Amino acid sequence: MAKLYGIGVGPGDSELLTLKAVRIIQNSEVIVAPSSMAKGKSIALDTAKEFIKEGTEVLIKHFPMGGEEQEGKIFEAFKTIEEKIKEGKNVAFLTIGDPFIYSTYIYLLKYIEEKGYETETIPGITSFCACASLAKEPLVIGDEPLLIIPSNSLEAIKEEKNVVIMKVYKKEEEVINYLEQRGFSYVYVKKAGRDGQEVIRNKEDIIKNREYMALIIAHRKE
Repeated sequence: MAKLYGIGVGPGDSELLTLKAVRIIQNSEVIVAPSSMAKGKSIALDTAKEFIKEGTEVLIKHFPMGGEEQEGKIFEAFKTIEEKIKEGKNVAFLTIGDPFIYSTYIYLLKYIEEKGYETETIPGITSFCACASLAKEPLVIGDEPLLIIPSNSLEAIKEEKNVVIMKVYKKEEEVINYLEQRGFSYVYVKKAGRDGQEVIRNKEDIIKNREYMALIIAHRKE
């Protein structure tokens, strides 16, 4: 039976795809890629496009951020994928970063597995690992823990020394103020692995140069 592959393509650098991801992309009859904008481009597709064989069917699906509209679009994508699987075609769903970290793929997978279709998930390099490498910023050392949260869950920070804060777009100032009040140093990394990648450590520069594809790595000062 044909199956759905969820493929993490990493942060946006085509050289950071795994060999397994490339092999499966090349052997899939259908490629599905998400876009956050209606009729917009797909960063995941742009990252993997050089590995897609000529003649492969490519579908870009718009997934709005949250709400009932998002749920409807996810179900619509599921029905499209289900149709392709029933035709005996292997489908590769591309997702930026890793498929199991804040990815639309997680919701899509629920529908697919409820119907009993075969699936396989291929991990990708996470955005925070790519950002840490770019910033030369260790995430954890020894037996230290690491807290990973979205920007709307700052209250989850308790005694942690090392924190990754994702989904910071348009909340940069709020996040930085919160961190500074609690004795954290921080670094803001945007577009890791893509054109325009940048590491910023100054609050004012962060606010002036904010970017959707960005996150903050923070460490509590000794």
